[in-house]
Amino acid sequence: MNRMILTKLTLSGVGKKDAVLTFERGLNVITGDSDTGKTFAFQCINYILGGENPPKNITEAKDYNAITLEFTINDELYRIERTIGSSKVCIVHNGEHLIMPYKHDPANTKNLSRYLLQLLQGHSENAYLKKNKQNQKRTLSFRDIVHLITVDETDIIAEGSSFQSIQYTEKTARKSVLKYIITGSDDQNIEEIDDVENENIRRAGVVQFLEQKKDILKRKIAAIKEDSNYQLYTKAKTTQLMVEEISQLRDSISLLSAKITQNQAKVDELKKLCFEDDAKITEFEILNQHYAEELKRNGIISTYTDFLEQLPHLDCPVCHQPITADVGVIDSDSSDALFEYFKIHAVQLKSKIQDLTYSINDIKERLESNKESIRRLLEENNQLSKTIAEKQASLSTLSRNIATIRQLDAMKKSLEIYQQDLSSVELDIIAYSEKVKRSKQSTDKSISPLYNDYCSEIESVLKKWGFRENVNVTFDDETLDLSIDGKARSDWGKGYRAFILSAMVIGLMRYCFKNNRLHPGFVILDSPLVSLKERKKDEDGEWINDYMEKKMVEDILEEDCMHQVIIFENKDIQYGHQYNYVQFNHEGNARRGFIPS
Repeated sequence: MNRMILTKLTLSGVGKKDAVLTFERGLNVITGDSDTGKTFAFQCINYILGGENPPKNITEAKDYNAITLEFTINDELYRIERTIGSSKVCIVHNGEHLIMPYKHDPANTKNLSRYLLQLLQGHSENAYLKKNKQNQKRTLSFRDIVHLITVDETDIIAEGSSFQSIQYTEKTARKSVLKYIITGSDDQNIEEIDDVENENIRRAGVVQFLEQKKDILKRKIAAIKEDSNYQLYTKAKTTQLMVEEISQLRDSISLLSAKITQNQAKVDELKKLCFEDDAKITEFEILNQHYAEELKRNGIISTYTDFLEQLPHLDCPVCHQPITADVGVIDSDSSDALFEYFKIHAVQLKSKIQDLTYSINDIKERLESNKESIRRLLEENNQLSKTIAEKQASLSTLSRNIATIRQLDAMKKSLEIYQQDLSSVELDIIAYSEKVKRSKQSTDKSISPLYNDYCSEIESVLKKWGFRENVNVTFDDETLDLSIDGKARSDWGKGYRAFILSAMVIGLMRYCFKNNRLHPGFVILDSPLVSLKERKKDEDGEWINDYMEKKMVEDILEEDCMHQVIIFENKDIQYGHQYNYVQFNHEGNARRGFIPS
C-alpha cells in the first residue's frame, strides 16, 4: 500500500494574502488560543478531501474562496484545488490538470474518491462493503476512511466512538469499513438476505412449509389412486392413442352430421314435390269431374237429337195430323252430322278422362314413393343422430379420461417438483448452517484475533504513553469502541476519552502499516489534550499529568517518523523535541492565526 504525506494547506482569495500551513513527515503540532483558525484549518483539510460541508463561515475568512492541499505519494507531488461551494476539484500532477467531481462514483474512476483510492491501493478495483443487515453492498469510498484518520474537537471527547456513525443507515457500513481495514477482505462475496437475524428461522420455516405442502400433495395422490379414474390411468390407452381416437370420432361425427344435413335437404326437396303433386292431383280430379259432367251432357244432347229425327214420322198428339218440316224438325242430313259430332266429342272426353285418370294414378304412386323416401330419410337421420350421440358420449368420455390422466400427471410432476424443491432447500439449509458455522469460526478464529491484534497495538500505545503499567484493551464490534480494563471508553471522563481515542486512531495507523492494510498514512486530531489542562484529575478522579502528554509526544516522534500525525491543540505541548511546531498567538510578534490579519 502507498501512503500520503500532507505538505501544505493553502487558503486563497482574490486580493487576499494566502493563508498557508506547512506540514512535515512525522509529528506536526499547531497550537494556539481559541479563535486563531485551528479548527477552521482542520475543516479546510476535511473539505478538500471530499467533505460535503464547507468550512464554517468565519469573519476572518471573508473573501477567501479557494482551498489547495498538497501531498506526496512515493515522493511524487500532487495538488488538490477546490473552490468553496464547488462540486468539482482539480488535481494537478506532473503538469497535468484533471477536473473531476469530488463525490464518489463506483462506476467512474474520474472522481476524487476513486482517484485517491487508486493512488493508495495501486489499482482501480472496487472494494465492496455490506451496508445493511440484508447484506446489500456498496463500494468503498475514500470518505469511508476519513473518519478513521481525522477526529474533530467535538468527536474527540464524545462518549460515542468516532469510528461509528450516529446515522442508523451508516452503522453497518462503518462496521464493514473497519473490518475491511483490519482484515483486508471486503464483502463482495456475501449473499444478500432478507433479515440476518432471522435467516435461520426463515429457512426452517420454508422447509416446514414445503414439508406441509408435500404431505398435502401425497394425500391428494392417495385420493386419486383410490378413485375409479386411477384404474383408467394405469390401464388405459396412452394419451396419444386417445387423442388420435378423439380425432377419428370428431371426423366421423362431422361426416355423419354432413349426411344428416344432406338427407334433410332431400327431405325438404321431396316434401316440396309432394306438395306440388298434391296440388296436381286436386287440379286433375277437378278437371276429370268437369270432363265427366261434360260427357254426361253430351249424352243427353245426343239422345235428344235422335228423338228429333223421329219427329216427321209422328202425328201430333193434339190434332193427330202428321208433323211436317215446317214445325222446325231437323232434317235428316243435319241430324246425322250433329250426332256424329257428339259421338266424336264423347270419344274425346272419354279419352281425356282416361288420360287424367292415368296421370292421377301416376302422381299418386310418385307421391307415395316420395313419402316413403321421406320416411326412410327421416328414419336414417334418426339413426344417424343416435350414432352421433353415442360417438359424442365416447368423445366426452375420452376427453374426461385425457383430462384426468393429464391432471394426475400434473399432480405427480408437482409432487416431484416440490420434492426436488424440498431437497434443494434442505441442501441450502445444510450449506447455510455450514456457512454460519464457518462464519462463527471465522469470527472466533480470524476476525477476533485481528481485532485482538489491533487491541494489542492500542495497549502498546497506551503503555508507551504512560497511561498504565498494565492495561487490557478489548474491542466492541457493535459500538466500534474500546473497553479499558473492562470499563467502556464512554464511561471514562472526557480527558481520558480524548486520550484513549487518540491512541485508538494512531494505533490503527500503526496496525495498518505493520500489516500492509489500506490507510492514507496520516492522522489528524483536533484538541486531543485540551481537556487535560484545567485539572490534575478527570471526572473520575484519575490523575492526568504532563507526564502522559510528554510520553505521547516522545512515542509519536519515535514510532511515527515515517507516518504523519497532525495535532491541532489549544495548549502548548512542546517539550524541547524537534518537530514541526506552529504556534498561533494574539500577543507579541508571533503568528496571529491561520488566516493573515
